[in-house]
Amino acid sequence: MEDLKYFCSHLFTSLSFDQKGEVRVCCNNYETPKDKDGNPISVTDKDFSMKKAFNSDVHTRIRKNILNNKKDSGCERCWQTEDNGADSYRTIWNNTLANGFYKDVMVESVDTVGYINDPYVTFLDFTMGNKCNLICRMCNIDNANLWENESKLLYGNDFNAPTKNVSVDDRFLSDDFFKDNFMHLRQVNFLGGEPLIIKEHTDFLKQCIKHGIAKNMILFYTTNLTVLKDELFDLWSQFGHIYLGVSIDGYGEVDNYIRYPSKWEKLEKNIKKVSEWKKELNMDLQIHATFQALNILNYDKLLEWVFSLGELGFWRLPFSNWVTYPNWYDCRILSDDLKDLATKRINKFIDSKKDVKWEDGEQQWLGILKSNLVTLKEELDDSKAVLKFKVYTKKLDRNRKQHIANHIPELEKFIYG
Repeated sequence: MEDLKYFCSHLFTSLSFDQKGEVRVCCNNYETPKDKDGNPISVTDKDFSMKKAFNSDVHTRIRKNILNNKKDSGCERCWQTEDNGADSYRTIWNNTLANGFYKDVMVESVDTVGYINDPYVTFLDFTMGNKCNLICRMCNIDNANLWENESKLLYGNDFNAPTKNVSVDDRFLSDDFFKDNFMHLRQVNFLGGEPLIIKEHTDFLKQCIKHGIAKNMILFYTTNLTVLKDELFDLWSQFGHIYLGVSIDGYGEVDNYIRYPSKWEKLEKNIKKVSEWKKELNMDLQIHATFQALNILNYDKLLEWVFSLGELGFWRLPFSNWVTYPNWYDCRILSDDLKDLATKRINKFIDSKKDVKWEDGEQQWLGILKSNLVTLKEELDDSKAVLKFKVYTKKLDRNRKQHIANHIPELEKFIYG
């Protein structure tokens, strides 16, 4: 078989959908896949099928390019990450889901135009909906239902509030649908909203247990961990492995400011609780942070704190996810002196840990962090984004009775002049 250098397993055995239930290629591709009639595809459509979802215009285009050894423009974020010397989602997925003969099986399931006749779902990117208990500054109404009032404050009526807060319906969680589509699942990524407060999340876990596939499954989570019910311990104990990614965007008060109304004391309590669970469960505990304009000047403090969590069984580096949307939180909008200061502080942390023996996963995340520092050198000449960053920060400060000077004083002059 010809070496397919742009191969991505996600296009062959994975189902992804967003907070509204609309099918997506993956979390790194922002296109809206459509059916042969030009309509978006939703898991709640009456005529939904895996064959329809797997053979959208975008899916078939990318698979055809893969077979022809061509880069697809829709995968630009992965190409950029790899060009900067780090592992992308593509390479990580390939290493976990396409080892050995699995890659050959995936490729053989596709015809010359990228069509898959009999989809075989092993990976589910399960975006639960937009129900959430936080109103993070870089978030929006599509991802957090509590954003509705402040969306009106910032955008007037120029936004559409989702008509529902959960992405799936009863049919998706039914025995028949599960047996027809999910009996080969090996991995599920739970996203939100906040999956740990959404009932359908536990309903799905119970279906996996009921149908006897849980013990061979890996569960990945992106969660704010502000709520942690004891019931989860009993459910997770029946699965093969749990990767818990805790979303934290700053140390202490910086996180409280960005991830309003999160409380640092509550978060630390739950972090210690899951570290105790880890002693009895097969778990990897991780911190997932955004890399954005509001936190990079204090990112070194977050890095030091995450490193200290190694004593509790956590990975010692966070996953540093660059924020490109909304673009007014893109780090590149900041002035050169602020970007230089952030880079200096982060590099000081990196240099202080030069003798640390990182685990493989930590090494990958160190590569992503270094890749972000390379990208930070770029200019983002967008005066509208800068203006929105300043105006929206002031409006949210007033509405939330906060002030950036009390949390991130380095940004006060940039915002207030």
